Amino acid sequence: MDAMSQLPQNNEAFDYNPEYAKLYQEDNNEQSNPDTSDEQLLPANESPGDFSDQAAGKRAANFSLLFGFLSPLSFVLGCWSLVRGLEESAPQIALLAPILNILGIWQGFVARRYGTRASGGLILNGLGLCIFIGIAALILLIVNALSGIN
Repeated sequence: MDAMSQLPQNNEAFDYNPEYAKLYQEDNNEQSNPDTSDEQLLPANESPGDFSDQAAGKRAANFSLLFGFLSPLSFVLGCWSLVRGLEESAPQIALLAPILNILGIWQGFVARRYGTRASGGLILNGLGLCIFIGIAALILLIVNALSGIN
C-alpha cells in the first residue's frame, strides 16, 4: 500500500487538518493557503458586517441598561425636588422616568435584533415602567379619595 492510497479523496476537507499538514511539513513542503490575503482572518460563519452588528447590539444593550438605571434616579430626583419645594420642575423630572423606561425597552429590542442578549435591560426597564404606573395609579386613587371627602 503506498502513501497516496491513504490520502483522502476530498482534499478540501483535509486542507486545514493539523495531521494532514504535518505530513507535508515533515517533507519540508509548505502547504499553501488558497485564501491568503491581508484581511483579518474570520471564522467561516462570520463576515466583517457581523462584527459591526455585534458592536451595535452591545451598544444598544448598554444603553438599555443605562436607561434602566437612570429612570428610577430621575423619579426619585423628581419626588425629592417636589418635597424640597421646587413644584415647577418636579413633574418634568418625574415624568422623565417612564420616557427613559420606554427608550430602554426600545434599545433592548434593538439589541435583540442585532443578536445581542439584553435581558437585564428589558427586565429592569419593564419593572421600572410597571412601578411608575403603579405609583401613578396609587397617587390618582389617593387624590380621588381625598377630593371626595370635602
